[in-house]
Amino acid sequence: MAAGEVGRRRTGLGRARPGGGRGFTYLAMLLAIAVLSTGLAAAGTLWSATADRQRAQELEWVGQQYVQAIASFYYSSPGNMRRFPPDLQALVRDPRFPFVRRHLRRIYLDPYSGDAQWGVVRAPDGGVMGVYSLRQSATAPGASAPRQFLFTPSTPGA
Repeated sequence: MAAGEVGRRRTGLGRARPGGGRGFTYLAMLLAIAVLSTGLAAAGTLWSATADRQRAQELEWVGQQYVQAIASFYYSSPGNMRRFPPDLQALVRDPRFPFVRRHLRRIYLDPYSGDAQWGVVRAPDGGVMGVYSLRQSATAPGASAPRQFLFTPSTPGA
């Protein structure tokens, strides 16, 4: 290196250039990281919204399964006295019959909590007439209470 070229670097063609190009790669990497971070944040938000939508759809399906099972239990009551199930386990195996009678295959898990624990809406006779999710996040946007899945028997002659 010549005596006058102390603060200069050589380019690929053998010409020296001033040290003003230092830090360009660093700034380019910072910009790339910022753009990548913004993209990942947007993707995370989209993924979260999609997961919430899927949980809500699954909650709707499971809730309807419980409503159908409660209706099946209610209308298959022996004799003229219609009764609601005493608990959710009675939907899986109906104790009123000597043979195995199932109104529900299994106790479904709450899609929001992953538990088999459900909130129960009691009927006037003390039985179960509906279910709801115990998780606060299962509340519909703008609603103050969680979505309840209720079976209301039709009145005769209606």
